[in-house]
Amino acid sequence: MIVALLVACGTPAAPPLAVPTRAEDCDAEPAPELRTLCLVQVAGQLGRDGQAEAARAACAAVTDPTWSQECHFRAGEELARAGHLAVGLELCGKAGRFRTFCFTHAVWNAPDDGAPLPTWEALGAAFSDVEGVDNLRARWWFNQYFGVGRADATAARAAPAESAAAARGAWALEAVRLADGDIARAKAAWTGAPLEGPTLSPPARVGRYDLPFPIDAERALPGVPGFGGSRRLVGETDDEDVDIALLEGAWFREATGADTFSPYLDDVRPRVRYTALRAFRSLPSPDAEARLTALEADPDPIVHAHVVDALRYRTWEGKGKRPPGAPPPPR
Repeated sequence: MIVALLVACGTPAAPPLAVPTRAEDCDAEPAPELRTLCLVQVAGQLGRDGQAEAARAACAAVTDPTWSQECHFRAGEELARAGHLAVGLELCGKAGRFRTFCFTHAVWNAPDDGAPLPTWEALGAAFSDVEGVDNLRARWWFNQYFGVGRADATAARAAPAESAAAARGAWALEAVRLADGDIARAKAAWTGAPLEGPTLSPPARVGRYDLPFPIDAERALPGVPGFGGSRRLVGETDDEDVDIALLEGAWFREATGADTFSPYLDDVRPRVRYTALRAFRSLPSPDAEARLTALEADPDPIVHAHVVDALRYRTWEGKGKRPPGAPPPPR
């Protein structure tokens, strides 16, 4: 009977667990390690809430060097996502070995606040983080062009030298999109009339991000960050760089097939060839094996490395790049 009454009436609900929301709440933790984890959690939540000074104070209270870096990473990227880019980057600057990742996450997750280019560049330069500055430039120019419905090259052509490659890359994404993948038509808009067309909502401004199959020798060539963590080669001349940017724009467009890149496999400019080859070898094509086999004897070591690797793993069949840990093919 007593049991039945208890079941019928219900038992008192346990009080909800208190979730720490302030750095002071962490002082009640019995062990230093738990206090540290609590502070990192609180800093992240404060960042999401846009409470910059409180997040900064929470991280300042973390005494362990490694966890201090993690705390600044968490708080910095969350503050940027909440629309506080400047202070978010400031905290990223204190993230130690996580600094570059923090910069990247912050600038790509931050809402576009329309800040002029000098402001974005000054933010990055203040922390002397070269990769961070490059990502800031890439993000800013991406926002100016991709998905806006107009590929007017005027601003990209006038970009300062340190931002020129990022500007060309962003313009090319939109030009190729508005040209429905027609590279020649997109190229004509670089010096001719702007292309215009439908806009994209922010969630729809996506595409293929990173060209797979990096070849070690390519890493020594000049490059700039692309979009979402990718990297593209920079041409030896402005005109060559526009062509490379257009090929990257074609790759970014998910409807682009291997036939778009095939004509560029014989281009006399090495960096154009490398870009085209990385794209061509990764896409289905009925003549992929024949085209790649014909290039196997190419004297260019980077072309040769791409071809041997592609033939070995039949990358055009969608099997992905070579297995993790597998060495690159011998010359």
